[in-house]
Amino acid sequence: MTEAARTRMAAMLECLAQQYEAAPVTVRELGDRSGLTPTEADILAPTVLALLAAFGVLREETASDGTPTATVISPQAAYFLGSLAAYLRTGDVILDNWERAGAEAPPYNDSQVLAGPQFLYLAESRRLALNSDAVPLRQVDVVQVVIKTRHQSRGTRDQYLLQYDERARQYQLPGGHVRSSDANHRAAAIRELEEELAGYVYRPDQDVLTEIGVIEAVQPSRTYGAVTAYHVTFFHLKTDADRLLLGPGARWAPADRFLDPAYRIGRATLNITALSHLDATLPGGLQGLPLSISEPISRTIREVIRERPWEAAGLAVGIIGLMASLIPLFL
Repeated sequence: MTEAARTRMAAMLECLAQQYEAAPVTVRELGDRSGLTPTEADILAPTVLALLAAFGVLREETASDGTPTATVISPQAAYFLGSLAAYLRTGDVILDNWERAGAEAPPYNDSQVLAGPQFLYLAESRRLALNSDAVPLRQVDVVQVVIKTRHQSRGTRDQYLLQYDERARQYQLPGGHVRSSDANHRAAAIRELEEELAGYVYRPDQDVLTEIGVIEAVQPSRTYGAVTAYHVTFFHLKTDADRLLLGPGARWAPADRFLDPAYRIGRATLNITALSHLDATLPGGLQGLPLSISEPISRTIREVIRERPWEAAGLAVGIIGLMASLIPLFL
């Protein structure tokens, strides 16, 4: 946009901001007060008003002669228009960091709210909340794998494996996008398992990968911010392996919290929209699925420390204190 164009747009916003508590203004009047020619006013003013209506700052009315008019709804809305005009005049930008993908869960700091993808995520979340049939901006074909086991140290309660997605900043089932190079959804699921589980190699003689459902879910993408239609093909893994080696981003989630929207691992939320729909369609739900690993597994010391760092630290301090108190007895 040229400096002249920014100046004309800024002038129009400033004139519109002055309309708070004034009589509604027509397109032609707004153009005249902004210094635009009648032709410019007829082209530019309706476009600007249509865009501003999406921000909810205008009240559109119709004059007695049928002419469309607009007025500003509040002082805050007028200040918003003045702020936009100031940005236009200086050429500065309001939102930035569009190159960085990913949105986070609240609370937000100033830099996060004014990051482009985060703002887009909030705007798209509102669009979907206002209209459950909102048209998605993108379509994605993904696979996810349910891996279920039991931990001896947790009363043999069922646990489900989750993998942390760095870009989305969420935990979700192992899996990912179906690529054009994948022969089919099953091949995509195997590839994702081999990529995400440390040292894992799918072996048809000991591993059984069963498709358990296909779910269509529409939700804002935590990576791109846009409302996205997800075509999710779910699989269940059954293996004869004694244990699965997990990468640094893997966590086991308890069955009684697995589908709880309020459940957090650290500060990270879980991506469970499609998974919740799957649970409702399966006979007996996810609880009815067999274990992926037949024998209960024990957590390693590393897993215990990672999941309960403060308790582990307290135990270590206690042990050190006990040892220190015993040393004089041997001197």
